[in-house]
Amino acid sequence: MNNTLIYAGILSAFCAFTACSDAPDNTEAMEKKVDNAMEDLRAGKDDMTRELRDLREDLAMELTKAEERLKDPALTAEERSEWEAVKADVNAQIARLDANLNDVESATAETWDEVKAGTKKTTDDVGNWFQRQAEKIDKKTDADKDNDGH
Repeated sequence: MNNTLIYAGILSAFCAFTACSDAPDNTEAMEKKVDNAMEDLRAGKDDMTRELRDLREDLAMELTKAEERLKDPALTAEERSEWEAVKADVNAQIARLDANLNDVESATAETWDEVKAGTKKTTDDVGNWFQRQAEKIDKKTDADKDNDGH
């Protein structure tokens, strides 16, 4: 019983001390920082997800074009081979985007910076893939459809 009174006294003193301190203000400020960080994380994930899905949609259109071209019975063996390569390349790009989309959706606050950097690299690479495709067309047709000088 004596120990109970000692513990009760310590608890009362602790409660009185914390009630008069700045602890509630500190707690509120800390909660606000955490809330802001979580909102920033959600906004970043939403932006990345939207960018990945937009690129994936563009690639899906390219895949549809390749599949339609492959249905043409008049394709030469060389043309068929080229369109099969395009189809395989597009599927590989889609797989990369899907993997990154999964990473973004499952990212935590601790892993976000790493996921964001990897996803940014992938989106840049896929964007460059579209540029490389335009350059291939320019070279094959001796045209400069994208007006980039080559």
